[in-house]
Amino acid sequence: MNCQGNPQYKTTVPDEHWREEEFQWVRILSSAGVAKAMVLLYVQKACTAFHEFEPAWREGAVGPEHIGFYRRRLANRIRQVLVTMENNDLDAIAGAAELAEILHAVESSRSTDELAGLAERVHAVNHLLLDSLEAK
Repeated sequence: MNCQGNPQYKTTVPDEHWREEEFQWVRILSSAGVAKAMVLLYVQKACTAFHEFEPAWREGAVGPEHIGFYRRRLANRIRQVLVTMENNDLDAIAGAAELAEILHAVESSRSTDELAGLAERVHAVNHLLLDSLEAK
């Protein structure tokens, strides 16, 4: 299946939601906006970190003694997105304030279950940011 607007790219992703998300990445990456591409990269890394942490926590692979380690790691991922956005005048787009709120929630979390509970919020803000980047 080809990407609309970029017929050179062919995906192997069968799931419609994931496929449309991937095509959006292609459109942003091919839009000649290096700063937007870097924000996309960093927000995907942050989202992936949360989506790997949450199931590991659910399966019991992350204990309460690991809260400090994961709080720092996950906060650093989000902070990288926010700093990149600020450095490239993208910090006023839709989703930036919400991501800053999530950073505060990560930094103030007192348990691994609080951190795991943020995965879907990060994912939703990821979509909001990417929609904003694509529209910009």
